[in-house]
Amino acid sequence: MDLISILAQDSSTDLGAGGGALMAVIVFAYLALLVLMLVGYWKVFTKIGLPGWMGIIPFVNVYMLFKARGQREPVVWLILSLIPCINIIAMWFLANDTAELFGKEFGWKLFLFLIPGLSHIILGLGSATAVPANIAPGVGLNERMA
Repeated sequence: MDLISILAQDSSTDLGAGGGALMAVIVFAYLALLVLMLVGYWKVFTKIGLPGWMGIIPFVNVYMLFKARGQREPVVWLILSLIPCINIIAMWFLANDTAELFGKEFGWKLFLFLIPGLSHIILGLGSATAVPANIAPGVGLNERMA
């Protein structure tokens, strides 16, 4: 009987409140980072000359970045980005195209590939500007050239 009463004792008196507060801080930090990433994607798209809302809608943002660069067929590469294992190659080309839209070199391509959220925050909120010569005719900043 003593063994059962010892096992039944609750030793977690204040851990619940502390754990809840810690979880609230983690959730708040996550949501703040998510909002910052969305703002970064929005700003990247406005710098290219596209509506910012296109940057925060899944699939539309991938399609429009491929279309803005104009080097690859956007629909095909969007579909390839949805296939497991092949999506790694598609995401590399997406990072490559995004970096080239801003005239960035290999380091930025790698940064955009490995840490897309943070790199888009820096690219969007930083002083980087899109290079109109790297944007496909009829898209974004070159919309009037079509």
